[in-house]
Amino acid sequence: MSDDVEVCVVGGGPAGAALATRLAQLGHDVAIAEQHRFPRAHVGESLSPAIWPLLDVLGVRDRVAGAGFTRTLTARVRWRGDHEERIAVPGGLTVDRAELDAILLGRAREAGARELARARARRPIRRADHWELELGERVLRARYLADATGRRRLLGGRCTATAPRTLALHAVWPQPAADGAQTRIDALAEGWLWGARMPSGTFRAMAFVDPQTLIDAGRDRRRLYHRLLAQSPLFGGLIASASSAGRVHACDATSYAMPAPIGETAVRVGEAAFAIDPLSSSGVQTAIQTGLAAAVAVHTILLHDGDTAAAIEYYGARQSHDVDRHAATAANIYAEHGSHADAEFWQLRAGAPAPRSPVGAATPIADLLARPVALPGAAELRGVPCLVGDRVRSCRALTHPVLDRPVAFLGGDELAPLLDLLPRSPSLAHAMRAWNGVLQPGRASAIAGWLHERGLLVRRL
Repeated sequence: MSDDVEVCVVGGGPAGAALATRLAQLGHDVAIAEQHRFPRAHVGESLSPAIWPLLDVLGVRDRVAGAGFTRTLTARVRWRGDHEERIAVPGGLTVDRAELDAILLGRAREAGARELARARARRPIRRADHWELELGERVLRARYLADATGRRRLLGGRCTATAPRTLALHAVWPQPAADGAQTRIDALAEGWLWGARMPSGTFRAMAFVDPQTLIDAGRDRRRLYHRLLAQSPLFGGLIASASSAGRVHACDATSYAMPAPIGETAVRVGEAAFAIDPLSSSGVQTAIQTGLAAAVAVHTILLHDGDTAAAIEYYGARQSHDVDRHAATAANIYAEHGSHADAEFWQLRAGAPAPRSPVGAATPIADLLARPVALPGAAELRGVPCLVGDRVRSCRALTHPVLDRPVAFLGGDELAPLLDLLPRSPSLAHAMRAWNGVLQPGRASAIAGWLHERGLLVRRL
């Protein structure tokens, strides 16, 4: 039996569900091939507060908010030194991943995506104008393929590690005594620990170590795991009874990136594209972001008048930026640790201190209003792929070393046409009056202030 579909998304986790939802909403014929029957168990239960805007985009905020997940309000943390800190983290969630993923996949079905449940895909074959996937007795033909299979990476290929190899050991425990905190984080000489109260009434504790540490421990992961927890003032109480923990599992937690995440006929999303350090607690958030970004890129590629080259460059550049940003953030956080800073685990992961924020121009903006101004010499307006509505187009964007990425729009206003007026204006005030003719009230001052704060307005000689 065979079927035809425009887009096949292999994998129904957060990245695949987000991609399928948006593509279906944009009018594409989408099928999701998922080998597991939902809801299915999955590790990765901690969500940062930044998840909420993404849930708004997908239209599932209210469902997630009402699902009975644990609101993360306070964390007990030992990181910078031996002392314990109580840190407020309002807005975060500890979720049952089986239920969360089922909500997201259900939203994709509502949007119009077809679910091919219990369908484990074999390695796809590229034909002249379509992909062929064997799904049990079914053969699916798809114009475009999305790999959302996580670390399994259905499309294969060699990934590049973006941090030292890391192993996660984890088990579920009975709920510890209430202490007002929903999450615990502790730094040890050989690695670090994370734990959180699960909505099910249990407690998951995870240990992150170098894989060599397990080899040195005779590959006895239960013994190593218990030894690490016993060293921690925050987790030691869990092992008062060694028989109370469930089975100790091990999984790869190494950060990596695939060098070519998108092409004219296929895209990788979620951990099939790249994986970030678990330190951020934003794996689910990042997966959804990749799915949404891939949706506009794939939508552009599938349009008869779409700019395929711009779409491919857009998604690839976005991944490169996200990989670099997450790697730098994790390295800086590892560098904050003090008690065991000389231990090999920490030395391998600690980065240089974060660079200082760029200092704005020394001249007050009021002194520039009556003077002719220009962009600094290192600034340039050049064509880059940008998201415009629901597709990717090439737009002129401002680039400069103080900007971490090209900027084409500020608050929805296209920047290049405004900057084109600067060389022709006798003063900044004159240019801003011209801007006021095409912008909403107050936007001209806001854009001028944004440029000035970053040192991007200088006196024109």
